[in-house]
Amino acid sequence: MSAILISGGAYAQDKTQENPQKIELDQSQKLISGWNDGLDDIDAALSDGEVSGRLLNESRAQVEKITEGSATLQSSAAERLNRLNAALGKLGEPPAEGQSEVPAVAAERSRLNDAIAEISGVIKQVELVDFRATEVSDHLARISRERFTRRILGRVDVPWDGETWGQVWSGAIELPDMVRSRYADLDLEGQIGDELAEVAPGLVLLAFIVMAALIGGEVAVLRWLPERWQHVPKEDRVSLISGTRFLFTAMVPGIALVIAYQIVNRQPDLLAGSMGDFIYQCFAALLFLLFVGAAIRSIYSPFLPGMRRAGTTATGARVVGLLSLLAAVIYASDLVLLQGATTLGTSLEIALVQSVSNVFLISVILFVCSLGVFWEHGEPDRHELWAKVERRSRRGLRIVAVLLPVLTLLGYVALARFILENLMTGLAFITSYWLLRGYARALVHTYLVKPSSPDDDGASDAVHGTLYFWLRVTIDVVMFSVAVPLAVLIFTDIAWADLLDAAEKAFIGIQVGGINFSLRAILIAILLFLAVLGVMRFFQRMLNTRVLPNTKLDEGLQHSVSAIFGYAGICLAVLLAISAAGMDLSNLAIIAGAISVGIGFGMQSIVSNFVSGLILLIERPIKVGDWIVVGADQGLVKDIRVRATEIETFDRSSVVIPNSELISNRVMNWTLKDRSGRGIIRIGVSYGSDANKVREILLEIADKRREILSYPAPQVVFMDFGASSLDFELRYFLRDIGDVLSVGSAVRFEILERFRAEGVEIPFPQQDVHFRDIDRLADAIRDAGRGNAKPVIEAKDEVPEANAETGDGEGTDPATPPSTAKDENRDRDAAARSIPDAGGDADGDGPR
Repeated sequence: MSAILISGGAYAQDKTQENPQKIELDQSQKLISGWNDGLDDIDAALSDGEVSGRLLNESRAQVEKITEGSATLQSSAAERLNRLNAALGKLGEPPAEGQSEVPAVAAERSRLNDAIAEISGVIKQVELVDFRATEVSDHLARISRERFTRRILGRVDVPWDGETWGQVWSGAIELPDMVRSRYADLDLEGQIGDELAEVAPGLVLLAFIVMAALIGGEVAVLRWLPERWQHVPKEDRVSLISGTRFLFTAMVPGIALVIAYQIVNRQPDLLAGSMGDFIYQCFAALLFLLFVGAAIRSIYSPFLPGMRRAGTTATGARVVGLLSLLAAVIYASDLVLLQGATTLGTSLEIALVQSVSNVFLISVILFVCSLGVFWEHGEPDRHELWAKVERRSRRGLRIVAVLLPVLTLLGYVALARFILENLMTGLAFITSYWLLRGYARALVHTYLVKPSSPDDDGASDAVHGTLYFWLRVTIDVVMFSVAVPLAVLIFTDIAWADLLDAAEKAFIGIQVGGINFSLRAILIAILLFLAVLGVMRFFQRMLNTRVLPNTKLDEGLQHSVSAIFGYAGICLAVLLAISAAGMDLSNLAIIAGAISVGIGFGMQSIVSNFVSGLILLIERPIKVGDWIVVGADQGLVKDIRVRATEIETFDRSSVVIPNSELISNRVMNWTLKDRSGRGIIRIGVSYGSDANKVREILLEIADKRREILSYPAPQVVFMDFGASSLDFELRYFLRDIGDVLSVGSAVRFEILERFRAEGVEIPFPQQDVHFRDIDRLADAIRDAGRGNAKPVIEAKDEVPEANAETGDGEGTDPATPPSTAKDENRDRDAAARSIPDAGGDADGDGPR
């Protein structure tokens, strides 16, 4: 009975598992069959010949739905297939030939294999559908490009005769009668009336919002906003006022118009046929006028010169602003009238004459607006970026204004219209982007960055400047990321679904060779890197401020521990970011090999400095705060970085020394083991001073200084008998070698004061000059002044005898000092010798 119950329960469970799977497979087959039928219909429609624009749009939308559905079905089928393969793997390998298997396991293996085969078949069918959809989409894109090329580069004969223009004028007069006759019998009581009644309240509410935003925005700009921001700097105040005006008079009404169109578009009968295209063009023209009008008022501000943001003169602001508004009105009217003529089925001549006229009018307006007479720039800002952009833009407008009529005269009316449409739309888009960007920056600078009180110190200004820089970067990145997709949608034929699909593929991943580039993985890697780095920096800061200061480690070791922790945090953040980006860490070996090649060719010094920095942090031959001497440089170590070490000299200048020099060269470290060190003061006293008294004075002075250690005790060393003094040295040890200059100076002041009080003389080098025969020299000078010159020393005949006496040391006056006798003998010898004349005048400069 137990076996029967268990087998019955297992059978019921198998049925419950198989039935949903069969139902899903049946639904999948129906979906695949429907998609194939739809693709067949599109192929048949495209092969009939002439393809209308509506058919292209509808076919493209259908292909997009098929592509999205096939991707969803393929994803769910692949998930189911993975689960089935996992379940089959739990059963193990199938038995070898000739071996048996448990019947229940064999049945389950057979069921899983059947299910896997069915799911694999569905996946292959979906892949085939996706392949066909891709081919149909490429065919549609090719047809669209060909139609676009033919339409843009098509040439027509422009009618210039008066008869044709008269017929066009007559046809334009009859347009109201054509509209009245065509829509006179429009039944508003049936389905269309019900749909209008359903959307009427929402349209009325949105119309009220549009009017309130337009009126309220102008009132706020004219009355309330200037007073509200009168203390804000002028640049920010103008950006805030113009941005608020643009927001209320363009963005809010524009969003309301888009919502109104979506409400009308949801009704199937209101926008059916060519009338729907006409209503769509009316909404587009009105939206264009809203944005252009608001931009003109915000930039040129014709009637509020203080709010003007363009570099025009006062007259130029009114002329350029009003002409730009006139060009926008002409362009919007051209769009509406051209679509209306197409809807009513008027003649080609009317549309052609209308296009030619509007192109000429707008070209003239653009040429006038670009003239330099309406623009001005002072000398200080003539070379600034926006001034250059403005001048080049005006030069480009003049070129376009001349080019468009030339193209029209040559018959390329469609090309001229295409250039004009993109130019007008591009100017409106760029202007809107510029206004909103300036508005966001001004809001951030006014309410988030500026100090809340005027008492903020100067240090906060640097913080505010850095914060404002990064906030501006964030604003630019966000706005650029939003503007690029919008520009793609506006200026290209890419549908919103295609854009989302491309963004999704880029976000999920793009396979290039063996590498998968995924925007999502890259963003996750960046965020993970920043998060891990921020957490590690937080812990490093806690380590520096709360943990290490409470330990018994010295300051240098604390810095080494903090630096190593920081480097480890950076390495961990990099590794986690690389792993999150989807890169295989085993590939780092290849990267390391490539880096090693680079090291061999030109990175030796960088790596040497890096390794030396690690050695400095680990061995700690120098630490932060040490007083070191490296060559001719000495100072305090301020920071030990990966590549170099910063030393602050006593002149407060910074010397950056590569770490490799600190490892390979000799370095004197005054504070490696401890802060104590020896100071020496050299002093000399006169020979008549009492040496013991000098020693007592010096020791007494040293003992009174608290900076000087008592052990080892100060000592006075009698160094030598100098030429003019008795030389002593006072040697002592300081608690902190950094005080060696201040303590030495103070001790010298006290020594000088004590020596003067005790009568101890500090000698200085002296020399005595003795003049021999001063009386004879005075007489010779006196006779030379009277004109009776005679030799001061007369030659004597006894020179040999004198020399002989001098040589024997005899015949000299015993009272005469030996040095004096030597001088007399030398003078006598010089007088006895005859010095030959070197030539020239005797009174000249030649030696004699």
